[in-house]
Amino acid sequence: MYPFLLALYAPVFIALALLIAVTLPSMKQPLPVTPTPTPPIITQSIISRHKMLKDVGEPFIDHLGLTPDDFKQIKDAGFTLIEGNFDICASDEDVKYFLDQSQSHGLLAVMPAGSGEAEWGYQCDVDPVKGQYPVWQKQQVQSWVKKWMSHPALYAWDTSNEAGGNFPFGQDLSYHVTAEQLNQAYTDVKAIDQKHPVMIRMNGWYFYDNEENFFDNGNPFAKNVADIVMLNAYSNVDEYFPDFVSTVVSRARASILKIEPSAAFIVALGVWEEPPLWFLPTQEHLQLDYNQAIAFEKVTGIAYFKYGASSSESEWFIQDDDRGAPALWQFISRLP
Repeated sequence: MYPFLLALYAPVFIALALLIAVTLPSMKQPLPVTPTPTPPIITQSIISRHKMLKDVGEPFIDHLGLTPDDFKQIKDAGFTLIEGNFDICASDEDVKYFLDQSQSHGLLAVMPAGSGEAEWGYQCDVDPVKGQYPVWQKQQVQSWVKKWMSHPALYAWDTSNEAGGNFPFGQDLSYHVTAEQLNQAYTDVKAIDQKHPVMIRMNGWYFYDNEENFFDNGNPFAKNVADIVMLNAYSNVDEYFPDFVSTVVSRARASILKIEPSAAFIVALGVWEEPPLWFLPTQEHLQLDYNQAIAFEKVTGIAYFKYGASSSESEWFIQDDDRGAPALWQFISRLP
């Protein structure tokens, strides 16, 4: 019986064996896959570092002289963080416009809370008088912080712009704010808003011109004055010093971290012209400064000063041929 069945189904077995022999090799071949383009390799340090633009807008112009297109251009240039050019004298309408436009264009914003002269007792639209020293306005600043602290675009509070060197009579060091005053500002802002960091801006030339004792009058620092230190490393003077940025950042980091080990740093580079002291940097010099700045750990941002406003009333607008340097803007746009 079994030999008979085997003879009967033998042709079927042979046919199946031939079919398997022919198809099996093709079954082992993988299906063609369309290659996926490999994205550019970007280190985590670059991904986590903010690209910041400073002095955005003009305080004496409605909406700071800024249009929605300005915010779009800033975002398209790769910026993630901006700081407006105003203080607590600014109207609610202008501040809300600045923050809302920042949010809608995916930008974070640093807000004044001591970086402007109004936070230190200088009245809005009133000429100061000689002998009027900066006095911290706790109630007004805390009210300001309460008003804006919940806006989703807020990134940090700025409590000092070079210790008041740009305040009335700021050329005289006796008119600068002290470390004790900065500590008071930090404490009062944090008492209202513990969520957002406090930033101060420091003058880079103190670190370049001195080899020690960096925190004398005019450039104070101490424990509990800032979470973020912005180093204004403006090398765009008439004589370019190729070691300027690296010297400023290395000395500032070493001395500040001894006092505040958790401090983070933003390095600000100068990209504006204001003769006879400040001159437009070349692209080559700006690239050198940038390379030096990003070489340091704990540098959480590279900032550029300044943008200005597209309004014709603005004295500086980096994208404008007549009042700025559009070629430099395009170069900055290409930097990470």
